[in-house]
Amino acid sequence: MTAGTDAGGAGTSGSARSRAKAALGAIGRVDGGAPVGTTLLIWHRVGGGSGDELDTSAAAFEGQLDLLVQSGTEVLPLDAALDRLATGDPSPSVVLTFDDGFADVHDVAWPLLRERDLPFTVYVSGGLVGGPLRWEGSSADSQGAPAMTWADLAELHRSGLATIGNHTFDHSRPEATDAAQLDRCSDAIAAHLGDAARPRHFAWTWGVEVPALRPAIEARFRSAATGKLGRNAPGADVLALRRVPVRRTDPPAFFAAKLRGRLLSERAYAGMVATAKVLRRG
Repeated sequence: MTAGTDAGGAGTSGSARSRAKAALGAIGRVDGGAPVGTTLLIWHRVGGGSGDELDTSAAAFEGQLDLLVQSGTEVLPLDAALDRLATGDPSPSVVLTFDDGFADVHDVAWPLLRERDLPFTVYVSGGLVGGPLRWEGSSADSQGAPAMTWADLAELHRSGLATIGNHTFDHSRPEATDAAQLDRCSDAIAAHLGDAARPRHFAWTWGVEVPALRPAIEARFRSAATGKLGRNAPGADVLALRRVPVRRTDPPAFFAAKLRGRLLSERAYAGMVATAKVLRRG
């Protein structure tokens, strides 16, 4: 789970959020020029039926993949995207990422990705594989939903399309994450899937970086993904990669703007959610 991907939205109904995004979509049509660098899109659940903002319907996800393919946007494995950034190549690309390792990513999203031969990265918490996904501090409706099994992850790994990333051992809170959390997760993945699957990439839980842990991250991983919104141009800090969330109530035009790197609509929506939270607390 990442920061900036509010599970409950702004305390409003899904239809209200959809209407707000439809109105904000006009901004995306006039926002900026050609995209530069790579966009890391992030999903959590697909087709789980929870009604959570982090749970995209199967039909919406399939439509998003079709829109992605039809747009001609280049979809790269995470390592290939990082290789391109390292050379200074600003060509636009997209990386597909999934956080937490929900079972429906294997059961629902994976067949659609495989059908289109699309590479992707899934960040998993090694200690939660095969059980319910529960972690301290989560208020998401998806809490307690089933995780992928080791057999599911082995299938993804064998396909050559999936990159398995580290998301701490038990989805620890960022401030409680330490080197042991990182190693226990990576060791579990390597033990079940083989040394070739040992993670080279990490995603912060809740998308929140802890600067004191950066040396440990740098010693273990090629990249680390955050919840900060944005694209990644050549020269970007690969240990603080920015991502772009995809939510249940994103209309097609809203998603299309994200593909083009036009993020003013998303920033405006995030601001609305933050303001609504403050007003609710008051």
